[in-house]
Amino acid sequence: MLIAQITDSHLLLGDGKLAGRFDTKASFDRLMANLAKQLVQPDIVLFSGDLGEDATLEEYQYVGAALSKLGLTVLAVPGNHDARAPMREALADFVGNTDSGHLCLCDSRFPITIIGLDTLVEGAPHGELCQARLNWLEDALARQRQNDVLIFMHHPPLTTGLRDMDSMGLLEGRERLARLVEAHGKVRGILCGHMHRAIIGSCGGAPVFVSPSSSHQITFDLRDNQPYSFSDEPAQFAMHLIEPGTPMLSHVVPVLYQRP
Repeated sequence: MLIAQITDSHLLLGDGKLAGRFDTKASFDRLMANLAKQLVQPDIVLFSGDLGEDATLEEYQYVGAALSKLGLTVLAVPGNHDARAPMREALADFVGNTDSGHLCLCDSRFPITIIGLDTLVEGAPHGELCQARLNWLEDALARQRQNDVLIFMHHPPLTTGLRDMDSMGLLEGRERLARLVEAHGKVRGILCGHMHRAIIGSCGGAPVFVSPSSSHQITFDLRDNQPYSFSDEPAQFAMHLIEPGTPMLSHVVPVLYQRP
């Protein structure tokens, strides 16, 4: 099974540039062109949050139309720049919905069951997994106890050493998440975004892969008391190879400029 993971596109429509520097719409368009031209097409695309920059309905409509043209199955969860209501309206086929109103999902159409977790705290940069979301996850994992599972979410359940970004990380629910993953025993991986860098770690005995941004990256800087800054590294996405009972294998792929 081949999974494309895209994250942190921060799509901004109009003529403005994010931070006065990044043309995220052009980056998103190049990403779509790159995915369409992959020699082996993925079985599914997982979008691990921060689809839009301003969380407008128009941003999500643009994202949805572009992804639909690929003709691939797409699943998405929100990041801290997203908002649930416009995502539900524009991307109804891509997101889940729980009784508590969170955009969590469980998709068992594939050899690996895909679980998406909504870590959004609307209006705040950090993430959390509250009791309602963790109770939903516990029930979903119980229903999938015989199956291999892949989880994707925006905020990684890791302390990365990027201090400013860690202060905006997953600040609630990390310990119980680890216990649930360990108890299930067949979670093959946890895919995340948010950090705008490629990072590898673990949670509950499962590998965690943090994908770089499909638009712009954050500087690798482990110093204390330093605000995050942007780097000149290229836009990237990830491709994951995974089959039941086997370890996940992950590739980082640059988003290439298209020749005329």
